[in-house]
Formats: sequence, C-alpha cells, structure tokens
Amino acid sequence: MTTKKTFNFSEKFTDLEELVASFEDQEIDLDKAIKKFEEGLKLAHDLKKHLKLAENKIETLKQKFS
Repeated sequence: MTTKKTFNFSEKFTDLEELVASFEDQEIDLDKAIKKFEEGLKLAHDLKKHLKLAENKIETLKQKFS
C-alpha cells in the first residue's frame, strides 16, 4: 500500500520565506546561491500550481451553486 503525501501550502510557503530570508541574512557563494534560487523557483512553481487548482475548484463550486 502506498501513501501519497499531501501538499501543505502553509509549510511550503514558510519554506520559501525562509529561503528568501537566507539570501538577505548571509553572504553565500555563487554555487550555493544558484542552488537556493533553483529551490526557490521550484517552491514558487508548486505554490502557484496549488493556488491555481484551488481557484479552479472555487470557480467550479460557484458555478455549481449559483
């Protein structure tokens, strides 16, 4: 039996905030900065995707009940 981990929006958003803060709080070398930037882009993409899914669901519900 496989279990699918659910997406925790708040947790991922906090991860992104912490990543951004790490750029502001410390000097890091270019390779680490690029890796963190890539990680931030992935987090932002995942958050945007889940917001779009929520938006579509809300629109569907509005149409269903109006």
